[in-house]
Order: sequence, then structure tokens, then C-alpha cells
Amino acid sequence: MNSQKIAMRVMAVYSVKGGVGKTTSALNLAMLSSLQGRRTLLFDLDSQGAATWMLNGGLPKAHKADMRRMLKGKDLDARLLDTRYKNLMLWPNGPEHADLSLELAEMKHATERLARLLERLEGQFDEVVLDCPPGLGLVADNIFEAAHDILMPLIPAPLSLRAALQVRDALAARPKAPRMSAFLSMVDRRRGLHRQFVEEHGAELPELLPEWIPASSEIERQTVSRVPVTFAQPRSEAAQAYYRLWRAIHVPLAD
Repeated sequence: MNSQKIAMRVMAVYSVKGGVGKTTSALNLAMLSSLQGRRTLLFDLDSQGAATWMLNGGLPKAHKADMRRMLKGKDLDARLLDTRYKNLMLWPNGPEHADLSLELAEMKHATERLARLLERLEGQFDEVVLDCPPGLGLVADNIFEAAHDILMPLIPAPLSLRAALQVRDALAARPKAPRMSAFLSMVDRRRGLHRQFVEEHGAELPELLPEWIPASSEIERQTVSRVPVTFAQPRSEAAQAYYRLWRAIHVPLAD
């Protein structure tokens, strides 16, 4: 990556582990991007479709498009969905597209299909936020190839730290890797173990940002209201934490 201005920035919210707050973070960071006036696409790569359900109530029947055609960059505009929020669009997903890795494996340039797809959207968006499925493999290789930033949420627990170190090792093995950052989510400062984790692991994982997302009833309630906390309660502790995180990761990319 270089320090020149990027026409369309791609940020992947990714972890090899599930249950660490990827979708919640992707949703709120995309919301903040759109509120800053940036033309933003939330790209749901996870066939569980949680981000799609949050923004659209699920995958519309009309959007059960052929996966191979999409990976070849065809009919992309028909795939994009408007949302109720200004500057925010959605690339939906759902269980109908659970075989993404199998489709990729049968295509030429299998690790570059996502990057090539996103290149066709240049000019339409200022920022793309990828809500990624967990795990390493061919889908992860596509994410690493397409993204400028890999942003990893981790909960304050040893297995989550181990997952972050696995991702760092995977990126280090690549000749050209995106920038990696990590942040703590679901942090309860009242718990001694959480405080200890925050204090002790900065040296082991220097990519860990000082910004962190608290365990919050406001965040839990957004799964019921299906409205991002950064939109519904912008002055809340949780929304302000996401705003600090958004600002921390939107710094110029280094050479």
C-alpha cells in the first residue's frame, strides 16, 4: 500500500473466530462512514446474513443471483440495495450463498475475485466495509487481497488473542499485505480479567489500538431495533467508542 489518496478504501472487519462482534462493528463503522458524508457500501460476505438482516430484514428473493456471475463482476448494480440511511448501501448475503469458497475454487485467479469485483465499483463509493465470515482459507485470501485495512475485533480472552496472532502470521506470510489493526470489544471494565488483559497484552500485540468497545446494553438492543447505535444513540458511551475507533483507523496508509 502507499500513502497516495485512495479513491475507494476497503476495510475488512475480520477474525478467524466467531462471536467477537464483527457484524456489530462493521455495521456501526459503516454507519459512521456514511454519517461523515462518505458514499459507503456495507458488503455482507457472511452467508449467515446478519448484517443484511439488520439493514434489510434479510435477503430479498429478487437478489438470489447466480454466484458465479457475481464473482465475474456481472450485474453488480442490480445486486446493490439502498438502505433507509443516506450515503449507505448494502451488498446483501444469506444462506443461499453459503458455497462461496467452492465457487471460488473452480475459478481462475481464485484469490483475486473479490478484489476484481470491487474494482468494478470504483467511482460509486468512497468506502467499502466488509463484514467477513470467520476462518482462514480461500475466502480469507480474497479478503486479504482486496482490503486496504484488516480490522480485528477480539474479546479480552486468551483464545481471542491467539486468533489475532494467527491472522498476523497469515498476513506476514504474504508478499503484499493490508494494514492490520485490532481492538477489544465487549469490554467490561468492572471485571478484573478484562482490565488485566487490556494492561498486559499491548507489547504482545502492538497492532492493538487503545480504543475499545464496551459491553453495552445499547449495543444489545440494536439487534431488536435493527438500528445502529451510532445512529439511534449517537451520544451514548457505545456510539462514542465506535466514533473514536473510526477516527483511529482513518489515518493515511503508510508505504
